[in-house]
Amino acid sequence: MSTTTRQLILQRCFEAIQAKGFETLRTDKEIARLKITKGAFYHYFPNKSELGYAVVDEVMLPYYEQKWASLNNIETGVAAALNSIFENEKAKATETTIKRGDVLTNMILEMSHSDDLFRQKLEAVNEVQVRILQKAIMAGRVAGELKNQTDARSMALFIIGQMMGCYTIGKVRASKDTFISMVSTLQKQVKESLVMDSIEADNKASSAAAAASAPASYPTMGSVSTIKNTEEEKTSRGGWFNRSR
Repeated sequence: MSTTTRQLILQRCFEAIQAKGFETLRTDKEIARLKITKGAFYHYFPNKSELGYAVVDEVMLPYYEQKWASLNNIETGVAAALNSIFENEKAKATETTIKRGDVLTNMILEMSHSDDLFRQKLEAVNEVQVRILQKAIMAGRVAGELKNQTDARSMALFIIGQMMGCYTIGKVRASKDTFISMVSTLQKQVKESLVMDSIEADNKASSAAAAASAPASYPTMGSVSTIKNTEEEKTSRGGWFNRSR
């Protein structure tokens, strides 16, 4: 019995859970589809719960890490990377995937109330996404791209929660268009609350430069021409994610 057999079982069962949920998963059907013996299956997973735990740890966790991978260890371009993730979620949506919903959300609703170990493992999948986003938001602030007004962790939790909500409402309405519309609204919310616009960024940079170059006894204020130039730059640069630095 090879590691490959175990991985094949996990992947096939993950796909079945995506399609119909964990509680309706029938291991005997998956054994037949994989054309392996029951002995081989139960060698790796003595019961359905152990199978579920392994699916969460070994398939779902890396699956969701990969979703946000472009934000891992990022130092600049956080807004553009986050926007690309939103756009990818909309682009890959199909009527079938939206009717199925988000597999993590589905499993949370199915299993958290009845199995605390399941709940903890599902929470870990949620947490790894939050931490990736939180770290990226903090990096964006250091780079002068993102606003400081909102707590980074709270914003990360908000974004993850809203994405789960987009899938949930899309699922209950069986509507890809609804899902896409909701994600687009989320993008606008993130822009308004998190992303620094051209004038804010340029004024911040100008103030920092002026403070560094001016004599200590003479505070420096931005000139009218500086404000006018930043207004013109904002118009020419276009969208909030595409600002060159």
